[in-house]
Amino acid sequence: MLGGIARLPETGPQRLGPFRLYGVLGRGGTGTVYLGRGAPRRGVRKRTAAVRAVRPELLRDRQMRARLRQETSRIAETVESPFVADALACELDSDHPWIAQAFAPGLPLAALVASYGPLPEMSVRALGGALARALTALHTAGTAHRDLRAENVLLTAERPQVVEHGIALGQPSALPGRAGADLGETVGHGLPARRADDVFSLGAVLVLAATAQQPFAAGALPATRGEIPDLTGVPDALRAPLLACLHKTPEARPDPESLARTLDPSGSADRPAREWLPEPYVHEIRHRTDEARSLTGRRLWGR
Repeated sequence: MLGGIARLPETGPQRLGPFRLYGVLGRGGTGTVYLGRGAPRRGVRKRTAAVRAVRPELLRDRQMRARLRQETSRIAETVESPFVADALACELDSDHPWIAQAFAPGLPLAALVASYGPLPEMSVRALGGALARALTALHTAGTAHRDLRAENVLLTAERPQVVEHGIALGQPSALPGRAGADLGETVGHGLPARRADDVFSLGAVLVLAATAQQPFAAGALPATRGEIPDLTGVPDALRAPLLACLHKTPEARPDPESLARTLDPSGSADRPAREWLPEPYVHEIRHRTDEARSLTGRRLWGR
């Protein structure tokens, strides 16, 4: 059994903005993520949320704060996808800044693969279809994910969802053609380049899902422009589309919409996870859902 939701520390915050906090979902370099519940703004219903307490030193740049507010608003207003966790609200100018997204009652792909091994081809195809459709929705809305990795892909009982979209605080990029660039800045070709980065990252996520190994010696990104991805263990039928995603030339990578059709032509991603995920995965996801529900005493799913 994977680790559960940690208890809320007595010395930690009990609320962030309009959200009452119930537990700790995780901790990372940008701050602690809490399980919370509240109305993100006046006049709307309460939502169960993943509320990130952002380290203030990461938000000293006024332009960075403006971009994060713009991205949160854009995604909340224009992205319509069951595979993208709703952006709810943010407060970036206070002494205790935070960003809230809808809580996805599941577990990170990275943790599940580490515990139970790689997914079969059928599961990788459904997962790839879901993630490609998530990117299609984000790109259509005029934004990009910026930090797509297995830790930011949550598998729930209903469907996969991408989280942490549009944040990428201080995330360096070593993608081919983008060496040394900050994913949060406009470089190269701007948004088209960041969209191509998303597709590269999707390919790396699917290699991990299919093999339980990263595609490059140093991880999800190549150490040098000429490093060739290692697809040992990837099913033969998936090698071509994943190699296309990992192409060193951004313009040569497929667009997410066509990739979704290639990977998941039957739309398996729209079916409940129990129909295409291995049972150990499903069992862990159910446990996490029940755990979160017991903490909040509320129904967790729904837009």
